[in-house]
Amino acid sequence: MAELVTGSDGAVVDGVLRLGADGNVTVAGYEVKSSRTARGLRYDVRTPDGEELSWTAPGSAQRTLILGGARSGKSTAAERLMGDKPDTVYVATGGDGSADPEWAERIALHRARRPTSWGLVETIDLVPLLESPGPPLLIDCLTLWLARTMDDCAVWDDLSRAAAVEKRIGELAAAWAATTRLVVAVSNEVGSGVVPADAGTRLFRDLMGRVNAAVSQSSDSVLWCVAGRTIAL
Repeated sequence: MAELVTGSDGAVVDGVLRLGADGNVTVAGYEVKSSRTARGLRYDVRTPDGEELSWTAPGSAQRTLILGGARSGKSTAAERLMGDKPDTVYVATGGDGSADPEWAERIALHRARRPTSWGLVETIDLVPLLESPGPPLLIDCLTLWLARTMDDCAVWDDLSRAAAVEKRIGELAAAWAATTRLVVAVSNEVGSGVVPADAGTRLFRDLMGRVNAAVSQSSDSVLWCVAGRTIAL
């Protein structure tokens, strides 16, 4: 029977095949496939005797971006990643929902499934949070951050003010790249559907793409959620 021994520095199969967070040493007769998952690097091993076993090296990403469409499981995946961090601060960018009963209900559902030990900050002022030391952050989400930032810059009334939003996107990306915190951010991928009919919505779509690209470039891990499945990019 195949033997899998795990430790703080990785795992060893049959005393000869070493697996770790950054790859494995190839040993004749062992077939190894690896894939990135939300939990870390997963190894699927087939031994010379035909036995199969799996092991996942815990992930060590400092900055993780989780993308996906509506109701794809993004927030749930983010909460799962931070589930073992009792001091996590949940950063809600969508407001308190006081003006919209349906939105308030969605917020309540999110709150009900989060650990009671987590803190909460409701803001779109993300740069100071990222620039200061502190506990892990879960930002949900960058899409609402962009929509409210466009409101704040009065872009919907004058699309030529988009430059002010692009400046804030640059500041956010720089703070994300330099942060010393453990951070996970959720964002929507909105550019895969039909081209919006009005100029304002087209601008929002384009700016959302820029947010995602800018943050992704400085992320240690980028995950894509589709129908509740999480895929590493």
